[in-house]
Amino acid sequence: MQTINRTFQIVGIKGHGAFKNFATEVPEFARQLLHRTREIEHHTNTEIALFEPKMGEGHLEGHYYVGVLVKDKPSHVPKGMEYLEVSGTYVSARGSIDHVDILYKEVGQWTSEHKLTRDWLTYIVETYHPTENSEDVEVYLPIIDS
Repeated sequence: MQTINRTFQIVGIKGHGAFKNFATEVPEFARQLLHRTREIEHHTNTEIALFEPKMGEGHLEGHYYVGVLVKDKPSHVPKGMEYLEVSGTYVSARGSIDHVDILYKEVGQWTSEHKLTRDWLTYIVETYHPTENSEDVEVYLPIIDS
């Protein structure tokens, strides 16, 4: 676990739905985008997702982006996609995609134990990294830089 300042440059597509469906909806949406990566200039092959933070039990729907990291702002953004730059201070941890729920719990606990304050106005970020047998996910939980 670490605290990191980071800027993500992304070309992606925006989705919207019920938070409870994100676990199935977001990967499906990402597969659609991956068929179009050849259209994206300067892409790094690193997949990324941005998530609107869930503000409480009554907050049932939210939006997200799926995309790829890019090295530079492209001169042309493919139809239906957007270029975004997201910056912030994050608590970051990496682990198996199969245990992403545990990773989020650990990041949340670490944030609390270190008396850090969540930034509820900044996207939660996940980057995806293929491994030999599966995939790792790196979670970036936004915090307020004090």
